Amino acid sequence: MPVIVLLTDFGAKDYFAGVMKGVISGINSVSRVVDLTHEIEPHNVRQAAFVLWASRKFFPEGSIFVNVVDPGVGSTRKIICGVLDNQIFLAPDNGLLDYVVAETNGAEFYEVTNQKFFLQSMSATFHGRDIFAPVAAHISRGIKLSDLGNKFKYPEVKSFYKEIGKGKNDGEVVYQDHFGNAFTTFLWDDSLLAGKASLKISSKIITKFLRSYSEGEGKIPFCVKGSSGLIEIAVNRDNASKILKSKIGQKITLVLS
Repeated sequence: MPVIVLLTDFGAKDYFAGVMKGVISGINSVSRVVDLTHEIEPHNVRQAAFVLWASRKFFPEGSIFVNVVDPGVGSTRKIICGVLDNQIFLAPDNGLLDYVVAETNGAEFYEVTNQKFFLQSMSATFHGRDIFAPVAAHISRGIKLSDLGNKFKYPEVKSFYKEIGKGKNDGEVVYQDHFGNAFTTFLWDDSLLAGKASLKISSKIITKFLRSYSEGEGKIPFCVKGSSGLIEIAVNRDNASKILKSKIGQKITLVLS
């Protein structure tokens, strides 16, 4: 039985995520549901795209990712479902899947229009419950994705991250975690440990590139290779994003000599 993975901006306070699980269980009583996170910032599609990119490779083939960060719910926006690297992704057509599509070849998508797989009574404000959850449950029971609707051509997209080279490299902050670590769009390179690089964020110049968080001292920001493989900006046992007043989308520059 495939794992159904939920990624939403519903939070933990309200009943929305729990109701989605109830719908799934009502259609497939032996389903296995994993909460990836429900703490995406409200309507923050880009944050969700990063979390999905950083997480999906650790789930088995056949996993069904149900991604509901959907500011356009109830509008004419499409809902799409596709297969990438033998995993299934269900999401609104709003760019949430861009990061995983960019590094996957041969993706095949369908527009989700067949109301046979929706709940009978539908709300214009809760497609997570009425469309995403029941469709995911039906997929877990073995329906063909082609039964969901017509083929959908996903637009060509590029990777958000980049390898660094000598000289000036322009990037940005792509994500900030619970600890205040700021994830950049730069892939880590061990040559940074030689101490011949600097990273500028706002008016702050960071010159320390370390192997682990524990090597940091005081409240001095440093860079480290994060678990995602990207360069992270961190402060040992403190919140780098607060100290630097950084935010997602903030431009940064790395200079490698």
